[in-house]
Amino acid sequence: MAQTLLLVSNRPDDIVFARKIAETVDFELVQSVDLVEITNYIKEKDVAAVFVDFVNAEGFRTFEAAVHDQVGLFSDRVNSNRFHYISDLDIEERKFLFDSPLFGNFILRKYSGAEKAARAGARYAYVVKATTMERAFGIRNFFHPKSQVQTIQMKRSTQKQQVVEALRAYLIKAKYPTRMANSIANAVDELIMNSIFAAPTDTTGRRVYDQTPRDADIQLEGKAQIDVSIAFDGIQVGICATDQYGSIDKEKVLNHLSTVYKDEQYKMKMSVAGAGIGLATTFRGGGSLLFISEKNSRTEVCVIFERLDNIREFKDQFRYVLNQFYY
Repeated sequence: MAQTLLLVSNRPDDIVFARKIAETVDFELVQSVDLVEITNYIKEKDVAAVFVDFVNAEGFRTFEAAVHDQVGLFSDRVNSNRFHYISDLDIEERKFLFDSPLFGNFILRKYSGAEKAARAGARYAYVVKATTMERAFGIRNFFHPKSQVQTIQMKRSTQKQQVVEALRAYLIKAKYPTRMANSIANAVDELIMNSIFAAPTDTTGRRVYDQTPRDADIQLEGKAQIDVSIAFDGIQVGICATDQYGSIDKEKVLNHLSTVYKDEQYKMKMSVAGAGIGLATTFRGGGSLLFISEKNSRTEVCVIFERLDNIREFKDQFRYVLNQFYY
C-alpha cells in the first residue's frame, strides 16, 4: 500500500509542488484544509509527510491545537521529522514555529506558476523520501540515484583550505559561475569549521575546542574524523560535513537561522569557534540546509545549491531547511 503525502493547502502552486513529489516517490497525494479530515488521516493512515501552508501564527496554532486534541502531540502517529511547513516569508518571520513539538522542516516558497512548482517538487521529492527512512544520513539519499558522489576523509584541520579550494575548482569546472562557486565554497568552509571546532565534546558535554583559534592544527582521527561528501546531478550540488559526536543543538541552530546579523555582529561572533552564524547567511544567499543528527553519535550538516543562469536567480532560488533529529 502506498504511503500518503498529506497537503494542507488550497494554493494551486502548492498542489503542483506536492503532486510532483508524490509522483516521483510513488506516494498517494491527499489534499485537504478540513482539520477534522486532516487529523483523521494522521491518526488512521500511513502518512509519510505532512505539508502545511499557514498564513500566520494564529493559523498554525489552530492546526497545532487540532492535532493535539484529536491525535496527541506526543502520539506515535506524530513525528516532527515528517512535518514540512511552507512559507512565503523567510524563517526569521516564523519564529513562532520553533516552540512547537510539531516543527520539523521549513520550505521557503520560491516557486510561482506550475512550471517552477513542478521543478521545485522534483528537487524536493528525494528530500521527502529521505525523511521516511529510519536514518536519513548520506548525501546520496537527497539526490537521484545516478548522481556522482565523492567522499573525502580529512586527517588534519589544516587540510580545510585545500578541500575548499578543490571544491571551488570542481564547481567552476561544472559550469558554476565564479561568484556562485565562491558562495558555495564559503558555505562549505563554514560547515567544515563547525565540524572541527564546534562538534567535539567531552563526557560532560563541554565543547572541547570552544576557545581554540580556528587556524589551530588538530589531528582528525578516530572519533574526531571529519568526512566531506560531494554530490552532483548536473543541476544541483550538495556538500556535507559529517562528524562523529552528534552534539548539535536544534534550538541553537534555529536561533542562528532566524536571526538577521549585521556585518559587525557576524565578524564578532565568528571569533568564537563554532558560532555557526555563517549558515544563516548561506540560507539567505540561496542555499538549502540539511541538519541530520543522532544524539551523541553522528551529525551531518549539508548545503545544497542549484546551478542557475545569474547570481540574482541563484540567491533567490527555491530552498529549505531540513531538520532530522534522532534521539
